[in-house]
Amino acid sequence: MQTFQLFHSVFFLFGAIFGSFLNVVIWRVPRNESIVSPPSHCSSCNKQIAPYDNIPLISWLILGGKCRHCKKEISSRYIIVEFITGLLTVFMVVTYGISTEFFIKIFYVYMLIAITYIDFDHYIIPNEFILLGVTSLLFIHFFNGLPISKLDGFYGAITFGGFLYFIGKVAELILKKESMGFGDVKLGLVLGGLLGLKLSILGLFLSFLISGLFTIIGISLFKMKSKGEIPFGPFMAAAPLVIFLTRTPGGGNSILNWYFTTMF
Repeated sequence: MQTFQLFHSVFFLFGAIFGSFLNVVIWRVPRNESIVSPPSHCSSCNKQIAPYDNIPLISWLILGGKCRHCKKEISSRYIIVEFITGLLTVFMVVTYGISTEFFIKIFYVYMLIAITYIDFDHYIIPNEFILLGVTSLLFIHFFNGLPISKLDGFYGAITFGGFLYFIGKVAELILKKESMGFGDVKLGLVLGGLLGLKLSILGLFLSFLISGLFTIIGISLFKMKSKGEIPFGPFMAAAPLVIFLTRTPGGGNSILNWYFTTMF
């Protein structure tokens, strides 16, 4: 039991450290800043953050969520991203074990976390992520790193991205304005190539379902006032996370298994 707990603690720490890096990515990429230089610094006073003030989770708590130098508040998002990234890393390693599939999919999980926060803040999905997603996906498929065929990945990409493009064009004709950003379509191509045809259909369903639930809950419980500008990327990002974590030991998906068992 102690070995089991230590195993999960190590991966939680690994995820939290990567979450700290994702915070840098989330802040700098949409501002066209380098993610390497300059070193981490306070966005208010520009003082460089010392290594002992940059320990994931712990430093934010010790400092009370404030900069050591200027005492300006540091957003709680930093600790939230680190915690979520650590938690998802543990869930993924429990689901996939230490395997090639784990390392491939955790890479995309981290990328989707960054996309989620950037899209919520800036209503964009930077092309850097699309390029990274496409090139890595081509490389992975070339070496047969996924449990789907290259053709299945192609069909998935066309289905996920193509459906979003179609829906966007139909909505644009009806509403007389852009309703689906092309960044969403490009992300759909990447996700489809990662999931394959069958799971892409499930991913589309989950994307719209999660988006609808978020909107309903936001309006009813938090009196959210929609300006018609709710980004869709975060809900697209959530869909593969659900799919990844509902994988069955045999490589199937428990949601699909439930559907086919119940409906047929």
